[in-house]
Amino acid sequence: MKIVMLPLDERPCNYLYPQLMPKAGYELSLPPKAIMGDKKTPGDAQKIAEWLLANIADADACILSLDTLIYGGIVPSRLHELPLEELLRRASLVEKLREKNPRMKFYVFQLIMRCPDYSLSDEEPDYYDICGREIHLYGRYTQLEALGKLTEEDKQDFERVKEKTAPYLGDYLARRNKNLAVLEHNLQYIKNGIVDYFIVPQDDAAVYGFTSMDQIRIRTFLKENSLHLKTAMYPSADDTGLILLGRAVAQLCGVSPKIFVHFASTKAAAVIPWFEDRALGETVKYHILAVGGRQVYSLPEADIVLCVNMGSCMHHESDPGYVQAYDIDRNLGEFVNFIGYALDCGKIVAVGDVAACNGSDLELLRLLGSEGLLLKLHAYAGWNTSSNTLGTAVCQSVLALLGGDEKGRISFLLHRYYEDAAYMGFVRQDVTKRLLPAWGLDYFHADGEEGKVACAVKEEIARYMQENFPSLAEHVKEVHIRMPWRRMFETEVTLELK
Repeated sequence: MKIVMLPLDERPCNYLYPQLMPKAGYELSLPPKAIMGDKKTPGDAQKIAEWLLANIADADACILSLDTLIYGGIVPSRLHELPLEELLRRASLVEKLREKNPRMKFYVFQLIMRCPDYSLSDEEPDYYDICGREIHLYGRYTQLEALGKLTEEDKQDFERVKEKTAPYLGDYLARRNKNLAVLEHNLQYIKNGIVDYFIVPQDDAAVYGFTSMDQIRIRTFLKENSLHLKTAMYPSADDTGLILLGRAVAQLCGVSPKIFVHFASTKAAAVIPWFEDRALGETVKYHILAVGGRQVYSLPEADIVLCVNMGSCMHHESDPGYVQAYDIDRNLGEFVNFIGYALDCGKIVAVGDVAACNGSDLELLRLLGSEGLLLKLHAYAGWNTSSNTLGTAVCQSVLALLGGDEKGRISFLLHRYYEDAAYMGFVRQDVTKRLLPAWGLDYFHADGEEGKVACAVKEEIARYMQENFPSLAEHVKEVHIRMPWRRMFETEVTLELK
């Protein structure tokens, strides 16, 4: 099976993870990284189009990020000044790809543009440093006002927000409206049968605001055309390519995985994770549906057991509510015990570690390590948002079910522990606080992709794993580190195994 993928951008989570996944009888083809762009610099639209046209004829499936095809990547989609006519011209390549290969499975995804609630231009227009939070609040207050839910305090603050955003809001809304028009145009491809499945990821979603209002507008189209089984719209972004990879392999193999879900807390399914807009239990359903699976409600009928680590609410460890949410409302001992039981039953077991945001729950990993379960799992993830983690773990588990690539399974598990636990769970914060200030650097400004920050991260990750998870470290010969966007938020970890 040949699968052609155009990822969301060039970061490891989108470009490297699909290549590191356990293999299940397929060949994965991605465009050369040199044409994929670099953060705010868009990918080369012409070369990307040429690459797709040259590689699509013999593909069994195509996974296409429309944000990369049209804008050159996720960040350029928030910055471009391209006319609508050019955007629609680029989108029309979808029709040409289908014409060149009528038989392939064709999966696409396109984001609703996010609207972060903080003032930082790292991935946004420059004026986001000045009034990013106010732009977010403008959308929130606009929707609340329309719903009749705006308080007197909100009304007063809305006037302040209007004044501060006045010089910039026109530019922001023009781009936002243009992107939404392109998305509405492209949804015709699923209505007309040109593509087989369409995901509309909710990037950094919120209950109220611009993304919520856009979602309502898109959902109206989906409802009017009864597209619930051909589309999915849920909190997601950097994991969407992985979910569609799992779907492609499963459908090409003629399999619809049956997935049983077990939460670490009886209250976990009702939690709305940070940066998302709905209950965790509903998002889990979307991941299962999007990967081409079915949720089942007993262990014996399941092919895959998805164990979701979450308490009754999300807190930092220093927050007053932490003990109630994680120690009282969550039974971590039972959770680990059940994981062992599911493995003993011969099930494919995945752990979606979403209790913390942007890193593993180290307490859980220590318990799994004490029971000798870390390398017995078929899938594990604990990085960035809840949905990023779930999409990664679900893809891993589906490929484990269909493949049997034992070396790939171990390799990707180790990769996740080194990145999600060592880097995101500890080293990132430690290096940021302890070393960067003395070097005149900060969280958003490292010294290049392979400078002394990368060297320090490499040394500290290796040390952390050796001291805390020696049974994992003994499998690793060498760790290689790169800082792809020259910041601390993410790193590229590659491992040489013994």
